[in-house]
Amino acid sequence: MRRPGEVALNRRELGLLVLLLGLTLAPHLPHLAPGVTGFLLLVLSLRLLALKQPRLQPGRLGLFLLTIGGIATVLTNYPLLIGKSAGVALLTAMLGLKLLELKSRRDLFVAVFLAYFTLITQFLFNQEIWLVLYVLLLCGLSALLIEASRCEHSDSLLDPLGQALRLLLQAAPIMLVLFLFFPRLQGPLWNLGIDQGSAVTGLSDRITLGSISRLIRSPAIAFRADFEGPVPPPQQRYWRGPVLWHSDGRTWSPGAPPEPAQRALQSQGAPIAYRIILEPSRREWLYALDLPLRTEPRATISTDFQVLAERPVEQRITYRALSAGIYHTGALTPDERRRALQLPDNVTPRMRALARQWRQESGGAAGIAALALNHFRREPYHYTLYPPPLGDNPSDEFLFETRRGFCEHYATGFTLLMRLAGVPSRVVTGYQGGELNPLGGYMMIRQYDAHAWSEVWIEDRGWIRIDPTAAIAPERIERTFEPLIDDTLGAFGTPIDFNLPESGLLGTLAQQLRFGWDSLNSGWHRWVLGYTQERQHRLLDLLGLDFLRNHHRLAAAMAVLAGLVVVALGALNWYRTRERQDPAQRAYLRFCHRLGRAGITRRPWQGPRDFAREVAQRRPDLKPAAARITALYISIRYGRGDTPKNRARLRAQIARFRPRPTPTESASAESPTAPQ
Repeated sequence: MRRPGEVALNRRELGLLVLLLGLTLAPHLPHLAPGVTGFLLLVLSLRLLALKQPRLQPGRLGLFLLTIGGIATVLTNYPLLIGKSAGVALLTAMLGLKLLELKSRRDLFVAVFLAYFTLITQFLFNQEIWLVLYVLLLCGLSALLIEASRCEHSDSLLDPLGQALRLLLQAAPIMLVLFLFFPRLQGPLWNLGIDQGSAVTGLSDRITLGSISRLIRSPAIAFRADFEGPVPPPQQRYWRGPVLWHSDGRTWSPGAPPEPAQRALQSQGAPIAYRIILEPSRREWLYALDLPLRTEPRATISTDFQVLAERPVEQRITYRALSAGIYHTGALTPDERRRALQLPDNVTPRMRALARQWRQESGGAAGIAALALNHFRREPYHYTLYPPPLGDNPSDEFLFETRRGFCEHYATGFTLLMRLAGVPSRVVTGYQGGELNPLGGYMMIRQYDAHAWSEVWIEDRGWIRIDPTAAIAPERIERTFEPLIDDTLGAFGTPIDFNLPESGLLGTLAQQLRFGWDSLNSGWHRWVLGYTQERQHRLLDLLGLDFLRNHHRLAAAMAVLAGLVVVALGALNWYRTRERQDPAQRAYLRFCHRLGRAGITRRPWQGPRDFAREVAQRRPDLKPAAARITALYISIRYGRGDTPKNRARLRAQIARFRPRPTPTESASAESPTAPQ
């Protein structure tokens, strides 16, 4: 006779299980090496063909060769088997091979639980809400499949569907408790210090003409900003990133590493408070509104007002910041002046002549900057993402020959001319603008908002932001490359707006759907992925459990709570089982138990009459009492004698029934079982 686990799977169960495992593997395919992906697709195709043609199902030799091939494929693409990608590749290859040996009910259970583990590993690469919904859907389908396989005599899916939903609902409270109270770790759980070489879209700490223009074509979210008060006007939406001091004539770089600020920024207006949700960048830069006054304790503000984290941002983080819209940066140190006036070796005479002319026409730094902006506005400079190629001296060629470029061209060219005129200046990179999500009330800053501008130092005013890109005349903005730029500039120097409202009914509907989905994602990031150790501590304080802030205490409390829950469930199950027993049955079980202690054990296959005859044979002295009790029990349990009076008589007779043990059998007495 076959055991339950060896029952063969029918055609419908096999098809559903193959579909479930295929859906489990699908999100992993983009993260795996092409060779491993090809192996998984081959195995999945072979299993689907075997559903139609069972003769194509590989035998033992075929499975052995495929196993060797799968291991060789993984080792070829991941020779050292180090890192999350290598581990996931090995796991998915094992799951793919399991597809080829699905035969019995036991294989179904093993495959489903292996699929659960594979689903968990998907969160090593992505933690978006769509993936969570996808995983929950697959868990529901797997529970339905398991329950359907157990209901062998049911042609309807309603019964297994109801049982699967009950299982999921029973698991939901446990999931919620674990999420809220399981000790949170400060660092990322899956940061193993490996797999750090993959590139992430974002700004660089270098400007080589053309680098930002390539980034502008990416609509990926860089970060989100949620303001505690009114959203600042467009002219204040400059999100500060790396500050570039040094130029070799082709590339601008930070030069010396940034140092912690030695002086405090003087705010001359109401500060702006906001919260940033920053996407992973593998950089230590934290973006802040120009200029930052204060950030989170685990970040520092450098002397050039760049916000730096303790370590590179490997996962999505949330932090608060406070910025000054109107400010004074204080005096310029000798070292800063030297760095802000550094010049490359390839400065040409016409660049020096132009700067000398501005200095002669206006002796002050503010006047020189105004003349430079007027120069960019009057002369035939054009704004384009597709500037012509530049040679060995890109700044000179851009300023006097091509005159076509992007923000990086104008920021670096303007900064270089300011230095030639004797005005300390530097290049700042970051993001400008952003798109307001009306459904969530926050700003979405995308990669195509990447920008570069200049800062000049003016006596009695400190460092002043100047955006030379905004000086370009509106009619000279080329729009053939991108429909996102608003060329209807307002006042002189107004920043260019890259985010135009959608037009038409379908465009407006698509924009609203995009806003709604991003708002849902933002809430997921804030309340679920952003549930940090600090938030857990605040919850414990709110519940009056602040003494559990220590990880060890919280873990011990959860272990004790889990033990109490297990005991409570066991007691509840015992009570419900006891309640389902008939009172006469419980009384008869006591009768059997006393006989068992006397050396006469009732076997599972024995009915009440058979057991009474055995008692009479082995203990003639107990025959009258056993016969009366058995006859009364049968009358109550199976006849028409179930009355309160008879139940009371049965309990009284059993209470008086106290047989003495048989000396030769008392040592081998066993517990009775339930009556039949």
